[in-house]
Amino acid sequence: MIKKILSGLVGGLLEIIFFINDMSVFSAISYHILKINSIAVGILLHLIAAMIIALVGISIIELSRVKYENKNFLSALIIGVLFGSAVLSLFSLPVHLLVFPIKITLTYVFAHIFYGVVTYLIYSLVK
Repeated sequence: MIKKILSGLVGGLLEIIFFINDMSVFSAISYHILKINSIAVGILLHLIAAMIIALVGISIIELSRVKYENKNFLSALIIGVLFGSAVLSLFSLPVHLLVFPIKITLTYVFAHIFYGVVTYLIYSLVK
């Protein structure tokens, strides 16, 4: 469980790089949840969500008994892309379109897929 949470934390931290040019996204998240207009609080909430999503998502992958053969990097990469796409389509897009009105850009899409790839690759390495 700790390995899943830590891989989600690292994935969430690295995902922030995609939003360096527009940190107001985190301020909007913070304002919509806590009514506090703070980038730091928004980043903290983002990291908490990243850890919870990694814990739940990787647990679902393990329950489905999807495994990558012989610790093959390419297989882990493909599962990571699928995980990132699932996070984007099943969680982030519905939440951000219905609850937090944040503009969806190509950077936003790539950031979520990158999150899935990094999170699953790190988890597959420490597992």
